[in-house]
Amino acid sequence: MDAKSIFRKVFRSRKQPEDNLRTILVVDDDVGFCDNLQDILEGEGYEVFVASTSAEASKIARDTRPWLALVDLKLPDGSGTALLSDLKQVKSDCVCILMTAYADVDSAVAALEKGVFYYLQKPIRPAELIELVDLAFETIRLKEEKRKSEEALIARNKELEDIIARLRKIIE
Repeated sequence: MDAKSIFRKVFRSRKQPEDNLRTILVVDDDVGFCDNLQDILEGEGYEVFVASTSAEASKIARDTRPWLALVDLKLPDGSGTALLSDLKQVKSDCVCILMTAYADVDSAVAALEKGVFYYLQKPIRPAELIELVDLAFETIRLKEEKRKSEEALIARNKELEDIIARLRKIIE
């Protein structure tokens, strides 16, 4: 068993912090490409929603609040980078991977400046896609774990502050 297989096995065996943590929105105007990605990702246990335009993607994102978005750079009704801003407004912690067959340094830099998790050049190999998506969801899981730990710490600090305040009253 190679390292990638072990990583996938370990990742899949971990308890997910939220039921819908494995939701993905795929946005590309090539319907056949979307169907292929959907088949690959659903085969890996992800819930996948597909859109072919920015407008359709925005509506689906509002309804499903996906954790990960795979977005084509060039869409019929706008750019993928513009859609990223819309997705972040719907769900600020949505992780975005930008896909393109027309990679250039300027678009890659612009995408990374907008907070893109990864800039993926087409054609996409299934193994590369699965590895990248698994890595994105591991990052999401760790961020969620950190957020929940911070919330628990804040709540515990509040409890301790209340106890200290009561102890001060007793001492006085």
